[in-house]
Amino acid sequence: MKKYNIVIVGGGPAGVTAAISSRNTYPDKTIALIRREKIPMIPCGIPYILHSLNSIDENILPDAPLHNKKVDILVDEVVARNDHILELASGEKVEYEKLVLATGSQVFVPPIKGIDLEGVFYVKKNKEYLETFKEKTLQAKKIIIIGGGFIGLEVADELLKAGKQVVIIERLGQLLPLAMDSEFGDFVAEKLRGLNAEILTGVTVKEIIGQQKVEGVIIDDGRKIDGDLVVVSAGYRPNIELAKKLGLEYNERFGILIDEYLRTSEKDIFAVGDCAAKRNCFTGEFTQIMLASTAMAEGRLAGSNLYDIKVIRKFMGILGSFSTKIAGVALGVSGMTERDAKALGIDYVVGTTETFDRHPGKLPGASKIYVKLIFSRYSHTILGGQVRGGNSVGEIVNILSVMIQKQMTDMEIDTLQIGTHPLLTASPIAYPIINATADAIVKWLHLK
Repeated sequence: MKKYNIVIVGGGPAGVTAAISSRNTYPDKTIALIRREKIPMIPCGIPYILHSLNSIDENILPDAPLHNKKVDILVDEVVARNDHILELASGEKVEYEKLVLATGSQVFVPPIKGIDLEGVFYVKKNKEYLETFKEKTLQAKKIIIIGGGFIGLEVADELLKAGKQVVIIERLGQLLPLAMDSEFGDFVAEKLRGLNAEILTGVTVKEIIGQQKVEGVIIDDGRKIDGDLVVVSAGYRPNIELAKKLGLEYNERFGILIDEYLRTSEKDIFAVGDCAAKRNCFTGEFTQIMLASTAMAEGRLAGSNLYDIKVIRKFMGILGSFSTKIAGVALGVSGMTERDAKALGIDYVVGTTETFDRHPGKLPGASKIYVKLIFSRYSHTILGGQVRGGNSVGEIVNILSVMIQKQMTDMEIDTLQIGTHPLLTASPIAYPIINATADAIVKWLHLK
């Protein structure tokens, strides 16, 4: 039997980060990471194996950071537990003092007739599965994507680059329906149509049809959409099977129940990443947001506090900050959208601006950038932001994330000192975050 002070189960971003954080905090402890996959994938890079990356091997999550931190990697699976001893599928037993579950998530399979036909694929994180998936997309001519969220659209964009005919079907009324407001989803839809994608919103797939393999789908108005491969991108669900075996408290839909320091219902067991239940930072209600960046933040926090509280958590809940690039347009969001604010009955003000991310705007590589910010009219704090434009969008969203977490007010943002340069940023007199904030200030001054 092997004995370790700290054992992490799961080899994705949350598990790896928890292991590294544990080593940084507890240099004298022995640490092991148990994972099922011999070769783990970088989750966020999976859509890009379909075209932009030359091979799946270019999307491997490296083991070097774990080896450098002297973390033992056990390619195995936990099947049972007796007190603080884990029983593995290989027959090996591993004893732990502290256990961190980072078992991730699994694809959601919607109840659609014919979904088990040959030629139906999901965006899974298994290398062997993805090799088959890529091979089949190369052979296909017309591909139907069920789901118009970030992952579905990233897959669509890659397939369009590969010269495939693509149909995107989203049951809600816009693309990116859970992530961004309609002006962003509609903007992306037009860009994708410009690349010859067919987009159907407000439409439900009733059946996937075919004899032995996929031949198309039937939508809710009875129409048949032809296609020789279907990609289902309908979200993910927390992988809580091990948590159930361990007798931990959980929510079937949202994941393992944890406190603010990622501690589960059992002493000495923590949960991080997609398998752990998340709460919205504004409402405190459960949310299904699953992001690698969030998972890694949780991994760092748990790894630092396994034996005692060393890092105080000051910002509770999940902000939901993420970005992507679709059809040549970078998009990002952090915090609350206008739709969220309306649904919660918040008295809010919107500030917007559009400018170039270089100055002057005629410089090579300059892109138009559009920023939309949401402020509380009562407290004047920033609640959320959405951005579209060039590659600078990613870091602008990160700046907005800090502002939201620090509960900055419109006046604080409006008087912020910044650094600008013609080749790197927007003009100092047109800096997008500040100008969108100024727009909100003008509105609430005149709306009183």
